[in-house]
Amino acid sequence: MPTSELVIARAVRSTVCAVTGVADVSPGLFAETGTYGPGETVRGVAVSRVAGGLDLEVHVIAVYADSVVLRELADRVRTAVRQSVEALDAEAVGRIDVVIDDLYIDEDRA
Repeated sequence: MPTSELVIARAVRSTVCAVTGVADVSPGLFAETGTYGPGETVRGVAVSRVAGGLDLEVHVIAVYADSVVLRELADRVRTAVRQSVEALDAEAVGRIDVVIDDLYIDEDRA
């Protein structure tokens, strides 16, 4: 039996929030992105089953720093997500889209 989309989305959300440079997962800017199931929605992570595997879309809020390179942050998120889903023994992971919706600025540090 395949791993459910909700299980995958929960694991991805948890993994993404642990990536250095990510403040949180975002529900999306213009339309809510999420994975929906009975009685639960995992906001900010969309899991789609496609021929041959899974496509994922993850929306994040990045931590602002002078040294932040958003492309590198997106690559770190992709790597962490791929490893997380592979650890679940879910289907093969295809595309992983990382959308940086916002920047978190810690006013106390600025």
